[in-house]
Amino acid sequence: MGQTRARPRRVTEPRRRAASAQRGVARIIPAVSQSAAEPASLRVVDATAWDPVEWDALAVRSARGEVFQSHAWGESKARLGWRPLRVLFELGSERVAVAALQERPFARRLPGPLGRLTYLYAPRGPVLLRSDAEAVAAALAGLRRVARARYAAVLTIDPAWEEGSEPAVALAREGFRPSPREVQVSRTAMLVPLREDEGAQHELLGDSTARNINKARRAGVTAERVDLADPLGREEALACFWEMFAATGRREGFIVRDRDYQLDQWRALGAAGLASLWFAVAGGRRQNGVVLLHCGRRLVSHVAGSPDDADLRATRANHLLQWAIMRWGAAHGFTVYDLGGVDTRDAPGLPFNRSHPLWNLYEFKRGFGARGVVFVRAHDFAPRPLLGLGWRLARRLR
Repeated sequence: MGQTRARPRRVTEPRRRAASAQRGVARIIPAVSQSAAEPASLRVVDATAWDPVEWDALAVRSARGEVFQSHAWGESKARLGWRPLRVLFELGSERVAVAALQERPFARRLPGPLGRLTYLYAPRGPVLLRSDAEAVAAALAGLRRVARARYAAVLTIDPAWEEGSEPAVALAREGFRPSPREVQVSRTAMLVPLREDEGAQHELLGDSTARNINKARRAGVTAERVDLADPLGREEALACFWEMFAATGRREGFIVRDRDYQLDQWRALGAAGLASLWFAVAGGRRQNGVVLLHCGRRLVSHVAGSPDDADLRATRANHLLQWAIMRWGAAHGFTVYDLGGVDTRDAPGLPFNRSHPLWNLYEFKRGFGARGVVFVRAHDFAPRPLLGLGWRLARRLR
């Protein structure tokens, strides 16, 4: 008499997802004891292998999203020696934050277990899906757990949280200390509210800014938008903008990455629908350009450039370009335009008088009705205090 074969148990979709999530936790978070300071219901889920669209829906397209936390941005950094890691933080069954981290060896030549040490960085992260105190505490506790599990000497974060805000104040309470050096070039922003009604938007303009926009119109200046998701039309435009950007870097002394790396990054962001390229055109020639990032309902001026021989003072081309971007943004559901920073590492904070090296840039942006904000400085968490102290000393001396 033959044996009765057991029927295979049907694995339901929810159970399959739960098992997959648990495997994800194990991959990025090996066995590590939960700290008593962490919320009991906190779960840290490895989302590194998620579909890019699914990840970006939370990290970029949510209300507080950041393109620096996107799938494409993290993957582009792999060419520079970083390993991308993406994690989701949950309280019970509710998603409260995400963080895209970049990981690299801390010091390859250290002996024994010290050779396993890593350095972790979350550019403009974490991204909060809820802004209440409980969600902030959970996100920071989850990052501490990741840092311990990945054997990090130091974890650095620089979220776009305004100085003095509740999330910024929570950093010290949750064990994060101000970094000895910044990572981002700027931690200021100039924010213009975008209004659907053109007349209401025009009311925000200063008198001289309004005159310069009209002057550019009379000079025949127009704005050109390039769809970076369209492979047929973007390559010539990207090459043109690269030359403008490189020329501006030479004039102003900022670092310009390798051409192929930079073009690939802009191309990938555009293909993901997270960036667009704009030019001001006068006399049949592109006078200047800007790459915009699309972060939730915010437009962000990322990088800009102009040729060495562009005469923007004569044409006022940049005034009309920024106005055209604002009108397009308002028509496409964006509510804020971040015109970019107005500080340097040697002159931090918002300019307060004409002695500031970026005073003229500050005045230009204020002319569009922009409000200046200062983000919290970069912060570090060191799971191993002695290593953290050594890191801080070394960063101060560099």
